Amino acid sequence: MNDSLAQVGPRKQTWSWRRRLAVGAGVFAGLCGLGYAVLLVLGMITWQRLMEHDTKCCWEENATPEWMAGVMGFQVPQAATDRRAGFKTSSQYDVGLLSFTVTTAEADSFLQPLVPPGKKMLPNLDPKAPGYTRSDGFTHLGLPEPETFTEGMRHRSVCHGDAQTPESKALGLCAKIYAHEFQPGATRIYLWAAIEGDIGKPPAP
Repeated sequence: MNDSLAQVGPRKQTWSWRRRLAVGAGVFAGLCGLGYAVLLVLGMITWQRLMEHDTKCCWEENATPEWMAGVMGFQVPQAATDRRAGFKTSSQYDVGLLSFTVTTAEADSFLQPLVPPGKKMLPNLDPKAPGYTRSDGFTHLGLPEPETFTEGMRHRSVCHGDAQTPESKALGLCAKIYAHEFQPGATRIYLWAAIEGDIGKPPAP
């Protein structure tokens, strides 16, 4: 009897130690899960604030069409009218906008050296709904977004050296080009470029 009782004590102590270990592991796992959830929530809040900041901010006031054309590397036709430009900074990348109106013949002369041989401007087969806007789009310049147009709309992305022409080799940024013939013989050119490097601020007037 005494031998049997002597064996019961250590066995109870062993199970007690295992229960404590299991409880401790459970508490640790719970704390880890809670910490992860807190970090996830904080991350979502931070991301949301960054997105709100980027949506409402930060258009430079002194971004002129001449400065923006120089940054992008485009030669705006001398006869271009209604020239508009914008430069927006954000936490992800900066955006440059440039727009102007020319005759359709002048638009063709502007576009032709930028498009690689054998390629062409493409129609807009998947238009956005009327009234569509974007935080870094041409709405900032008081213009409809070009993605909403289908009739008379051509578009293409171009980068430095796509075509073996001086105009193509002069490009400083990859850009999206939209050409919209909004009335017979008159075309508005839209140029949109994402900028990942630091190009500095536009000069003060």
